[in-house]
Amino acid sequence: MKKQQKTYFLLAGVLAIWGIIGYQIFNQLNTEEITISVNNDNFKYIPKERIEVKKYNIKGNYRDPFLGKSFFNKKKKVKSLNVKEKKLLPFPNVVYNGIIQGSKKKSYIITVNGKQEIIKINQTFQNITLLQANNKEIKVRFNNIIKKIPKL
Repeated sequence: MKKQQKTYFLLAGVLAIWGIIGYQIFNQLNTEEITISVNNDNFKYIPKERIEVKKYNIKGNYRDPFLGKSFFNKKKKVKSLNVKEKKLLPFPNVVYNGIIQGSKKKSYIITVNGKQEIIKINQTFQNITLLQANNKEIKVRFNNIIKKIPKL
């Protein structure tokens, strides 16, 4: 065989293999759904009968085999405590970014849980109240918890 004949033979083989692969992919992507119509007249729903199971109660009115004491007529007293549980929210992530000075008033840039806001003293942002501030740190209140936060 000549070199050119080998090339044509190999080219035909490669095209045949890629044609088979392409055909299989095409058949998998273009599958037609077969719909089967079923006559509902032949099928009827018949529910199963419920079987009632007899329930048993176990009474623990027997003597303790280890202590030798009987547990008849002993009732435990349950004390109910009316204690209101406070839902403690974690202190949010507060960052003091800087100060903006105007002619008379100062505003402060703070970031609370990733949201940045410009506020003044005694203003509230996301339940955080700015109490005091200077160039180095701020004092904030959240749910009656006061924290000092230094400037970054």
